[in-house]
Amino acid sequence: MVTMPMTLRDVADRAGPKPAAPAPTANPPAGAKLQVATFLGVAKATEAQLLDALALVAERHERNYDVSRGATVCAIWSRRHLEWLAPFEHAYGSTQSEQAETLRSSLLSGTRAGTFGELQDLCDLSVLAERAEMTWTALYQAARELRDQGLQELAGRAREHNKRQINWIRTEINHLAPDALSIPIDVGGQAKASLPKRITSISSIPDTTWVPMMSALLVLLVGLLGLALGRPWLGPSLGPTIILVAMSPAHPTARGWNIVAGHLVGLAAGVAAVVLLGARSAPNPIASGDLTAVRVAAATVAILLTAIGMILLRASHPPAAATTLLVALGAIATPPQILATIGGVVIVAAAGELVRRVRLDRPTPAERMAPAASVARAKLRGV
Repeated sequence: MVTMPMTLRDVADRAGPKPAAPAPTANPPAGAKLQVATFLGVAKATEAQLLDALALVAERHERNYDVSRGATVCAIWSRRHLEWLAPFEHAYGSTQSEQAETLRSSLLSGTRAGTFGELQDLCDLSVLAERAEMTWTALYQAARELRDQGLQELAGRAREHNKRQINWIRTEINHLAPDALSIPIDVGGQAKASLPKRITSISSIPDTTWVPMMSALLVLLVGLLGLALGRPWLGPSLGPTIILVAMSPAHPTARGWNIVAGHLVGLAAGVAAVVLLGARSAPNPIASGDLTAVRVAAATVAILLTAIGMILLRASHPPAAATTLLVALGAIATPPQILATIGGVVIVAAAGELVRRVRLDRPTPAERMAPAASVARAKLRGV
């Protein structure tokens, strides 16, 4: 069996002290400083997503000691990298990046059971680890050119940790692949081995169960609150948003800010298009079945304005386009209807953010089981 050569405490201690502060003699041009800030933002986002993914794998496959323990050790390094970044973000700035979230949202999804699921998860982990290593390599080379010894030390040490993470992942893949791919799956045995040890292991619930359950619960929540308060908060444009939150909680478009800002932009764009083109008196094609040219023009302008608004506000949320079209086509036309739509959006955004955090934010098994005042708990939590 493959085992990690060091204990969790050994690994945390060998991660070393914080790198030196940014060199005071390093004074890059403004353009170069902005470019370094952009890559620091990418590095921060990538390490955060890698840490989250490692914690997920450690919990999802807790019954496999090698995978769970190894993922926890690797998570310690990623947590250290995030801590070490702070002074360099202060010196260079840090541009927020959604690249890592977008990449992460396409990984580690679906039903991942047994040895075959472990293999799939490890292959996905390798993508994030490779992205982190390449980002640190770019920063290392930039630091050499800028003569910033502190940044060079940070990037060099971080990429060495990433290389170790990648080597561990590859070793586990080499170990698991023969059995995972060449031996027919014992469905019953694999399913039993993949059952979570605790009911609170949310990440172990397969998507085939989680997505329908959470989608239905979110719709029910909005509907029941609307019934209780006599408000028609449950509208058709909420459906795509709810499915997105339940199915792709890691995607940046599923965040609470994106949901609220996206739908508000859609409402404003739809109203503006209807007013500008004088489409208020035109029939609603959804109710009447009569599509007029002015409604088509209003829908076109509304979608154009919605896309521009989302880009400017960094609030991409494709389901909000449904709200835009409902307004432009006349299905949402009065102030009470607009307020009802906003009410439903706010409820879904708040509840959806809670659902996302429950699904994504988790400690590793080692962190959860470590004594409250232990050194291991402090190292794992980054305190």
